[in-house]
Amino acid sequence: METAHIPPKRLLWLRGEVAAWQADGLIDGETAARIADRYAHSRRFALERLVLFLGAAFLGVGLIWTVAANYEGLSPIARFAGIVAIWLAAVVGAELLASRVSGALPAAARVIAVAAGGGTVFQAAQSLQVPAGDSTLLGAWAGGALAYAYATRGRAPLLVAAGLGVGWYAWWAAENAPSHGVVACAMLVAAGLATALAVLHERWTPAFADVWRPVGVLLALVGLYIAAFPDRDFRMTDALWAGIAVTVLVSAVAVRLGSAPGQVAAMPGILAAGVLLALWDPAGSMASPSGEALVRAIAGIVCYVLAAAWFAVLGTSRDLPGMVPPAAGALVVFVTTQSFAVFAPLFSGAALFLVLGAVFLGTGVLVYRGRRLITKVSS
Repeated sequence: METAHIPPKRLLWLRGEVAAWQADGLIDGETAARIADRYAHSRRFALERLVLFLGAAFLGVGLIWTVAANYEGLSPIARFAGIVAIWLAAVVGAELLASRVSGALPAAARVIAVAAGGGTVFQAAQSLQVPAGDSTLLGAWAGGALAYAYATRGRAPLLVAAGLGVGWYAWWAAENAPSHGVVACAMLVAAGLATALAVLHERWTPAFADVWRPVGVLLALVGLYIAAFPDRDFRMTDALWAGIAVTVLVSAVAVRLGSAPGQVAAMPGILAAGVLLALWDPAGSMASPSGEALVRAIAGIVCYVLAAAWFAVLGTSRDLPGMVPPAAGALVVFVTTQSFAVFAPLFSGAALFLVLGAVFLGTGVLVYRGRRLITKVSS
């Protein structure tokens, strides 16, 4: 029997229909299983979507650059009016296109509108003499893109808004946090919020859940990665306590109202592990690490591996897009950096490359076989 490959969303719909047919007594369990076995996920890469997205991004940058190239020859009012006109034209054009067609074309047009909106923010800041290196500008751009995404229910602008928002949050946290341990906990707090948002969106706007879910995974693994390094100056701040309280509240709402509360289950434990690692200040130094420092390093590795494995298992077993690739990729990056930190003082020259090469190959094989095993078990 030949297996047909169809898009993930269509496969999910088909499985729901087959389950409904079986519940209504139209087919038996064996027939339902045979129907399900005839179809599998399609992994076809949508090249045209990538080209449209890149074209929209380059066009948006080009429009802003056109205004910037004529910056000196324009009065402040003309500069601001020019970029606002470009932004409004992009928004109107994108929505007119979205009212007539669907798919990648209106999505690309909305990306252009988001890029033009960023130009408007930075031009307004320039007119008000706000420094270009202020993280608030990136935050304002992200906020505007986020509002536009929800107003139009567009997934493409939400992707851009999420990327801008994560960039602004990391920048803001690094500027205001007294130590890298506080930055790690701030990343974990944001991961909990993003995961809760994904769960809340799964009932009403599944396409948005597919955006917030990998954001939560990446923020959680970045936070644990930073927390793996000892921090002698870590202190809990009022902002962290407030963030933890908000995360717990939003997570509770997600468990109560969301359609898949299991996704939030591990987040309190991951957040607690990050805080405990940040608070754990072992004796000794980098030159002469103590036994406690070794235990702490092992604890950080175990927490990271368990978190990455949890995300991979959850994403595969529940067919949640956007969870397995970042979890697997982050695990490989973590093992790579940890291997350099551990083996570099012990080996040198060719021996170091031989050992690291063996570690990398072993990690790749384990991740590959682990994904195959999880997929086989879950199916």
